Amino acid sequence: MTMIDSISSLTEFNDLKNHMNDPELDEALDLIIKLIMKPDVPSSKAPELIVKLQAISAKFSMLKRYYMTFEKGTDAANKKNTYATASDAIDKLVDALKYSARYGV
Repeated sequence: MTMIDSISSLTEFNDLKNHMNDPELDEALDLIIKLIMKPDVPSSKAPELIVKLQAISAKFSMLKRYYMTFEKGTDAANKKNTYATASDAIDKLVDALKYSARYGV
């Protein structure tokens, strides 16, 4: 990834933060950026990070269902899709962190 691509991604993350106005999404995006910049998580820190990210993912999954069931309109659909994508991506990230913590990769 080039520097331009990185800056573009960060700008898009910032736009997403502003649109969603969700502190846990902000935290999740911040953690993802830190992991992109420095992916070698010490095995002593991995369990706490795994639990935190999985809790955030659970919240996003519940909000996805909320926006799917109770809210209508374009904004609700966008939020539902954002929460669904964030939850799935974080779940995959947590799986990778579990693997890394287990095998010291």
